Amino acid sequence: MSKYAVLSTNHVGLVVEDLDRFLKIMTELFDYTVIDRGPREVSVQSKVTNCPQAQVEIAYITGGGFTLEVLCYAHTEGIKLYKPRVVDVGHWHLSINIEDISKVRIAAKSYGLCEIGELITVGNGPNKGNQIIYLCTPEGIVIELTQQFHS
Repeated sequence: MSKYAVLSTNHVGLVVEDLDRFLKIMTELFDYTVIDRGPREVSVQSKVTNCPQAQVEIAYITGGGFTLEVLCYAHTEGIKLYKPRVVDVGHWHLSINIEDISKVRIAAKSYGLCEIGELITVGNGPNKGNQIIYLCTPEGIVIELTQQFHS
């Protein structure tokens, strides 16, 4: 047992290329709500990131009982774009439970999302019987759609 108890999880953060585009996906295609959005002080953000002149705009969104911190450093000099494949070390994805995977797959195309791989039914583990598919934003953020199996 650990010496230090986790009281709760505050949020998960991710960096996007285009904050407006990502928020449109999450609030229009999915029913997330923006609870806060705005820039942060360069001097403070530079300290926390250890990146000189870190210019960021941050939005907090909530949906399905979960809070996501979305950061955009688009105006920071020297930023790099990484697009790891889903099998590469460093990849992460956001998995969301939805009601109708077929309808979302169709609608997702109009938001610039593309499918990675194929729709599958999970064969083992705690998600056994669920249908899943990965969607990818233009900047490489992966959203896993999960339609839960109800017996």
